[in-house]
Amino acid sequence: MQVDRNSPLPLQHQLYSALKDWFTTGFGPSDCLPTEIEIAARHGVSRGTVRIALDRLVQENLIVRVAGRGTFLNPDYLVRLKKYRIGVILSEVDFFTNNIWEYAWTNHLEVINGIMESNLPNNITTELISEDYFSLSCNDDYDGFILWPYVQASVKKQIEKPFVQMSYNIDILDGFAKVAADIVEYGYSTTGYVGFTHGGRIDAMNGVFTAAGHPVMKPDAIVECGASLKEAYRSCMDLLARNPALDCIVCSTDLRARGVLQYLSENDIAVPGKIAVYGFDGPRRTAKGNPTLTTCRFDWTYPGRFAMVSIRSLLDGGPLPVYAPPKGELIRRESSCRTALSASSDAGSDAS
Repeated sequence: MQVDRNSPLPLQHQLYSALKDWFTTGFGPSDCLPTEIEIAARHGVSRGTVRIALDRLVQENLIVRVAGRGTFLNPDYLVRLKKYRIGVILSEVDFFTNNIWEYAWTNHLEVINGIMESNLPNNITTELISEDYFSLSCNDDYDGFILWPYVQASVKKQIEKPFVQMSYNIDILDGFAKVAADIVEYGYSTTGYVGFTHGGRIDAMNGVFTAAGHPVMKPDAIVECGASLKEAYRSCMDLLARNPALDCIVCSTDLRARGVLQYLSENDIAVPGKIAVYGFDGPRRTAKGNPTLTTCRFDWTYPGRFAMVSIRSLLDGGPLPVYAPPKGELIRRESSCRTALSASSDAGSDAS
């Protein structure tokens, strides 16, 4: 495509369109693009006109100037060229069946937030679809799909467009190892556990305890517990009836920890003065409480963001990235940190 001096369109606009077509079809991200002098000679225009066209491509993030090296296509230039419409197929099992995966509902809303936050950077529009309402006609409405992990096989068979199946696994064992290391650091000696135990989480904690010469969790100090706050409340009652000397309780979710804290509060058991409490899985927006809850927090938006990058790459004909389960960050708060609670009390006394 060449500029046409007889065209009613401005010369710099014609050159902009010509360069956009030339660069995106004739070069790759690692190729150095032609210089202003080369472009001016090729199209018979001034360097000033070339500079205006190039500046516009820079503003659109299609190309980047690298000092001392030259001008290159932005690595994600394909994202700027084409917009896709993606259907996100939701599964009832993923959202409401805790015996398959206990981190459901509130955490999965964060996964959806990750998808929505990725719309603009990936030049994608998304629409949520219940698997119960998916039909063959949906293939006409979307360029591709993101499927939640437990979408029914019968739905998958109807999909005729490219799709990726999302993963929302997290590095659970690393997270529980971090909780155990914090327990060792604070010197709590007798630890109990409330929640799901599958997947080696007890072994991960006891491995840290053993390496530090710390007492391991005994079988009678571990209570398998359902996902609700009420079940955690009852489990805490059972746990302390069997182990009255416990000075620390680890819960497999923040929701269970809230049930444990409720029981301790109603029975005048000081936290963390008498018993420290640890949650797990804390999302970005945690429920406030008194005391505030120590937890191992995960970025639950990551699985959604990763799925968006994956479907974008698939539709562009690029390689699929490899999912790396996110690691948690231990967030120390008042429920386990006696020094933090003491400092908070001192601050309140000073204020009064």
